[in-house]
Amino acid sequence: MINRRNFIQESLAVVSLGLAVPSVFSKAVAAAAEESSLKSVSGKTLIVVQMAGGVDGLNTIIPYRDPAYRQTRQALAVAESEMLPVDDRVAFHQSFARMKDIFDAGKLAVIEGVGYQNPNFSHFKAMDIWQFADPEGKVNDGWLGRYFEGLTDADGHPLTGLSYGNRLPESFQSDKLSIPAVSTLEAFQLQNADGDANPDVRRASLMKLYDVYRPANTRFAALLDTTLDNAYQSSLQLNEAHSTYKPAVAYPQSSLATGMRLLAELIDSGGSAGTTPLRVGHVFIGGFDTHTNQEATLARLLRDTSEAIHAFWTDVSAHGHGDDVLIMTWSEFGRRVKENAQVGTDHGWAVPMFVVGNGVKGGFYGEPPSLTNLDNGNLKYTTDFRSVYATVLEKWLNAPPDDVLNGRFPQLPFLNA
Repeated sequence: MINRRNFIQESLAVVSLGLAVPSVFSKAVAAAAEESSLKSVSGKTLIVVQMAGGVDGLNTIIPYRDPAYRQTRQALAVAESEMLPVDDRVAFHQSFARMKDIFDAGKLAVIEGVGYQNPNFSHFKAMDIWQFADPEGKVNDGWLGRYFEGLTDADGHPLTGLSYGNRLPESFQSDKLSIPAVSTLEAFQLQNADGDANPDVRRASLMKLYDVYRPANTRFAALLDTTLDNAYQSSLQLNEAHSTYKPAVAYPQSSLATGMRLLAELIDSGGSAGTTPLRVGHVFIGGFDTHTNQEATLARLLRDTSEAIHAFWTDVSAHGHGDDVLIMTWSEFGRRVKENAQVGTDHGWAVPMFVVGNGVKGGFYGEPPSLTNLDNGNLKYTTDFRSVYATVLEKWLNAPPDDVLNGRFPQLPFLNA
């Protein structure tokens, strides 16, 4: 039996627009949205940076004064000459230098010991838990998908959300609407056949083709009615933003930096006539699963992450959007305290999160996990990740966290009211 989501996604495969999942089906779900309590009126933008693979938090934010650190990591412990000390407790890895600059400016919150009860050490299952905000596996839509549903109105929001990459993150999944995923600007547009100089002609032809095969089910027909139009308008906005944007900094040469520049372009275009403000953007950097020869790999990935975030933050601030943009990182789990025989670290439990913005009260939050009071060799979590989500939802996105997260979680004081 085919479910609603699969029907929509498989039906949309014939639309030649280079989208992982096409744009918001807002007109079809306006009635449902009107019943929703998630009526955000925030003009803020959240940028989610997924650090996939499981970040080694202990070699990122280093508890260098704790004797257990060097006792358990005789090969992997970071030399003090390669650290950027914050105080007499912790230091940043030197490859995280640009994030340290943001921290020193009072714009970075480091949330320590983040996780959830009964951890899952499978990459895919752990990612689902974070993206569905559901450790028990009882829901099948993303926490941001539930947030997006409350933004939908009768006119549509083609670029309310955007993911840079080849596939849509599970956190954006919704049975009521879909968000575009963009791998390249070239792919995110109506593709012309040889000799077809007018994309509007092909667009009209596709709509005629759809009319011939219109689904008999009126509910699905309503959903699909706006697919091509919204996807087409989204691609126009994205390409227009790219063609006119002048970054204030030179972005690094990395996939993460390219995605963040694209989001900066959309943020800057969001206030112009005929465009829709970007509310949530998602970017991805993988490779943090450092089971072997961790030192060089982690240093490179931390540098790529730090420099991309710093360039993006500097850019949006220079364009006057610094007060309206918040960046939040996450990774599906941390690493074990003790190094392994391959000079790497294995899947662990608690992991740090990083939040950047003018609205941030810089500093450290959450209880630092103990390096000696462990659970089967793993750092115990001290802060539920949904507390971080709840704080961002209510204090930044102006959305009721209890509704989005299907429960109430204590909030943290890392954001200004």
